[in-house]
Amino acid sequence: MTLQEVAGLLENSDEIRIIKDGKDIFTGWLAMLTEHNAMYTDIRNDTVEKVRVVPEIRHKRWKELGLMRPLQPDETPDYSFRDMQMSIYRAIYLKTQNGMRTGGEQ
Repeated sequence: MTLQEVAGLLENSDEIRIIKDGKDIFTGWLAMLTEHNAMYTDIRNDTVEKVRVVPEIRHKRWKELGLMRPLQPDETPDYSFRDMQMSIYRAIYLKTQNGMRTGGEQ
């Protein structure tokens, strides 16, 4: 399945993260990629190897307050639940040129 085919199954308001060769090449709303990004033309026919739904939990004002980046499963937050914000995005892994999986997996 290509990136363009996967994008056709999602909504423009979906937050996505595209990973290729172990690096993030796009993070944002699908509409920003497909409608306003010239990079999409270059990658839309790339093969999608894996799609994951990834929750991200963090303090609403983590940058402003100088707090840690989004939480990892083994970390305990230093703030209360009411200050938390959760986002859900789709991580889309594109197949690399040499056939190896992205993200360090083989």
